[in-house]
Amino acid sequence: MQGVGLLAAGLAHDLNTMLGGILAAAELLSARVPPDGDLAQDLGAIISQAERAGALIRKLLAFSRQEQLRPSRIDLARLLAQMEPVLRALLGRHIGLSLQSRRGTTVDADPQALERVVMNLVANARDAIGSQPGHVTIGLACVSHADLPHDAKRFMPERAYAALSVTDDGPGVPPALRARIFEPYFTTKGEGAGTGLGLPTAYGLIKQSGGFLLLDDAPRRGARFTIYLPVARNESDHAAPSGQPLLLLAEDEELLRSCARRGLEQAGYDVIAVADGAQAEAAFAANPAICALVSDVRMPGVDGVELARRLRARRPGLPVLLVSGYADASAREALGGLDVAFLAKPFRLADLERSVAALV
Repeated sequence: MQGVGLLAAGLAHDLNTMLGGILAAAELLSARVPPDGDLAQDLGAIISQAERAGALIRKLLAFSRQEQLRPSRIDLARLLAQMEPVLRALLGRHIGLSLQSRRGTTVDADPQALERVVMNLVANARDAIGSQPGHVTIGLACVSHADLPHDAKRFMPERAYAALSVTDDGPGVPPALRARIFEPYFTTKGEGAGTGLGLPTAYGLIKQSGGFLLLDDAPRRGARFTIYLPVARNESDHAAPSGQPLLLLAEDEELLRSCARRGLEQAGYDVIAVADGAQAEAAFAANPAICALVSDVRMPGVDGVELARRLRARRPGLPVLLVSGYADASAREALGGLDVAFLAKPFRLADLERSVAALV
């Protein structure tokens, strides 16, 4: 199965791009037929099967230790409430658990990935406490940039954050280790006690979600890890735009490019659709009214990451949405230096429209 996973990792982008075209074409056609007829049912089956195929690819990618995040709107307080029974069972009877959460704290993130991160942090807190009685506190609050730890203010953008903290009353992290705990292959666990890759994996998932994972100073003793995720914008901020904003769409797969263009035009945008990075650069130079770039990550010639860098060199702050069926390690590393939005293939047209609306 590991070999199958590695094979899927290499093919995932092309497979998901093809699935994305099938899904988008079926969606566009289903909007034009009576909802109660046989044709609507057949199109619904196509959409369902395409989504199932995408889910299968995501499962296979798990065997090669790669991630493909699918963000959605999450109420963190509700998520923690749903996780509470599992977290209590994870800690055991000798470790207490307190939830101090604030309702209405919403973020845009992959719920399954976020659950994995919280579970990892709670498991680490349990291991730190050991066999002695102890306590873990999970806190949730909205914080402003002024409320951030002093050192974090230097590298975290000025915005509102949802801060989800996991605090234990164990011995804490020794000062000599604090700078290394997020390194990919650093571990303090002995042989047979696990891989020791939990914190780096959690760190990577949160970074990929546009957030930050920090080790804060606990109030008295123990350790406190805090996840900072940007607070989601109000739904009214994501409404369909007025004034026909002009988008630049770069996608080398013809079917997906055509369907994405039509879907965005139906949502109220003007769209210039091109097949590669070179055409995108030429279109951008000739159309100063372009207000955002939507680009595939992997394209022949100039890829989406390099295209975003080149266009931002001409116009700093240009809103960018990158889409990909598979963001491999090199692409994720390249994305690390760019403040861009990301959408995984295959996606529904409504997901594409919401992602674009959040940019412009």
